[in-house]
Amino acid sequence: MTQLLASLLLPALAIAVNPVPIIAAVTLLTTEHGKRNAAVFLGSLLAVMLAVGVLTIFLIGKSSSAQHSTGKGMAALQVFFGVSFVVMFVLQWRARDPGGEPGWMKLMDKAGFIAGVVLGLALTNYALLTAGTTTIRKAGVSATNEAIALVFFVVVATSTVIAPLVIYLVAPAWAEDKLGHLKDWLTLHSRVILMIVFALMGALFTTEGIVNLLH
Repeated sequence: MTQLLASLLLPALAIAVNPVPIIAAVTLLTTEHGKRNAAVFLGSLLAVMLAVGVLTIFLIGKSSSAQHSTGKGMAALQVFFGVSFVVMFVLQWRARDPGGEPGWMKLMDKAGFIAGVVLGLALTNYALLTAGTTTIRKAGVSATNEAIALVFFVVVATSTVIAPLVIYLVAPAWAEDKLGHLKDWLTLHSRVILMIVFALMGALFTTEGIVNLLH
């Protein structure tokens, strides 16, 4: 079991260090109903990851034919997401920097609750999540240990989104000051950050998808 948890650390931490969900959480915390909006975003992330995990480990994972067809489907989806991220990188690279607060930040400020739900669905890293659930499914441990491993994986993967919300709840005054500075920094460098993220995610998704399709 210890070996399984150790093998899950790499994909979980790869999800955790993705700056886009962190930016989303921080930005949502600075909206009018920050605690609620960030909590909805976190809840959406947790719900999606746990649902996908349960589906792939305990349901689809029990059927070899389902595993094969689902694996190919996920690989094709990875390629689609990869190409989409590459396109978004190119668009972001060619676009002019308008200055001021980016449009996507303004949209989150207005959308609030709905933005939390949509972002939770959109920003789940399905490729790395699949890698984690596949590792759990192939470990050959009991169903109880599989469930523990899944919860461990999801908690580690979302830890960087959980942290800002916890800090905000424990020390709201300090958090509001620091989050304000952080949002200003993210606003100033958002275009470069998004370009880096889109490029990395595009390369990761496309490469993994093609590799999985060929196997």
